[in-house]
Amino acid sequence: MLFEATLRTIPSDFQNFSQMTLAQRFPALLFEPDYGTSDLYDKPALGQAFIMVTLYASFSSFNVLLSTATKTESFSFSLFTFFLTFFIAYISWFFLSVFLHVLSDLLGGLGELHNAFAFTGLATAPLVVTSVVLIFVTMFGTALLDDDPDGILRYVSFGVNLIGIGWGWTGVLCYFGLKNAERLDSIKAMILSVTLFFLMGIFHTVYSEAF
Repeated sequence: MLFEATLRTIPSDFQNFSQMTLAQRFPALLFEPDYGTSDLYDKPALGQAFIMVTLYASFSSFNVLLSTATKTESFSFSLFTFFLTFFIAYISWFFLSVFLHVLSDLLGGLGELHNAFAFTGLATAPLVVTSVVLIFVTMFGTALLDDDPDGILRYVSFGVNLIGIGWGWTGVLCYFGLKNAERLDSIKAMILSVTLFFLMGIFHTVYSEAF
């Protein structure tokens, strides 16, 4: 009876959140990132993080496959770029998690390494969305613009990728992940995530085919 009475005093949202599935967490990560990452310090959702990274790796690799096949018309090379891109997604997840955890630890964060793996993996949620968008950009753009002399597809791809960077790994979700999963001071988390976004934006601009 006491246990049931205690449960009734807990907000229903919190009870639902404690049982959040990946299907429930995904929209929360996109539209309520503070809510979607708020349990990752106590309950790192590593399984969900792995699935999210796998989805991102799959969609981004498929887009690279389509793009490479269109440009080179070589199936073997396209397949090689598919597996390379797929593998790089996991490598990026690993190194980014370690990097952010070490920085968080140096700046006074209270999380463990598995907390970093959880939030960086789940932070690929926006990248899953942008990867799907890029697949349609590649398919329809190639069909409608044979040569694309003005580089419209490259500019669109650049913009979509920049949105993903600012929304996910090194942007909004990076901030909330550092704050909630690593328990890093919110000001320090903001400075770190903004700095990473700025650096990644420069890197993306320099190496983009749009310029």
